[in-house]
Amino acid sequence: MAIENYMVYTIKAKGGKLLEVGEFSRENGGGVRIWSEAGGKTQQWQFEQVVDDFYKIVNLFSGKALDVAMQGTENGAWVHQWDYIGADSQLWSVEPSGRGYHKIRSKLSGKCLDLVGLGSADGTPAHIWEDVGGDTQKWKLTPAGDGEGKKPAAKKPGRKPGRKPGAQKAAAKKPGRKPAAKPAVKAEAEAKGETDAVIVAKPAAKKPGRKPAAKKPAAAKAAAKKPAAKKAAPKKAAPAKAAPAMAVPEKEEEKK
Repeated sequence: MAIENYMVYTIKAKGGKLLEVGEFSRENGGGVRIWSEAGGKTQQWQFEQVVDDFYKIVNLFSGKALDVAMQGTENGAWVHQWDYIGADSQLWSVEPSGRGYHKIRSKLSGKCLDLVGLGSADGTPAHIWEDVGGDTQKWKLTPAGDGEGKKPAAKKPGRKPGRKPGAQKAAAKKPGRKPAAKPAVKAEAEAKGETDAVIVAKPAAKKPGRKPAAKKPAAAKAAAKKPAAKKAAPKKAAPAKAAPAMAVPEKEEEKK
């Protein structure tokens, strides 16, 4: 069976259980184990060819790659999930093993994907082991969901070119608004024939010298009130009449 690039597969052990990421983990270091088929994305893996005949195998639920812990090469090194960094511990070859089964071999060590203790029960963790041709090193790959793996492969190249023209459209609208507004105003003014009139009317309205003129007569009124106060001052000079009253002693002298 030829592996189709970007295709999503289930990886089934010969005992019938599916390889999955345990406990719905999305974290680096999440354990990889076998479990009864549940139909979830934790049991689905996308194969992407990276170099020659080696693939990175990415879990569809977490988006993380099948990896050998601590870049181990010894028998029994644990297999877990990790962010893809392009390491050889994250690259795997797929080799036919007869009757529809395959060996999944680590590029780093050359050892095969295997199950701890030759287990077949739910929860049995995965590790690597040298090729011994055992049943726990045989896996059947089955496309999941009518080739759903092709859809994400098509979206990835489609998004990058889709964003660039979108940015160009937005950029085209910005310069289009500024020049469109300026000629529109001039065209309306020329059509009405009131361009010059409007320009003259606006400064004329701003120069209303009437307000400062109103302040001047107000000052004149204030000036008129001040001399009126001066006229009232001489009226108060009545003590001048008291002078003839003091001439009484002259009359008394005449009587004497």
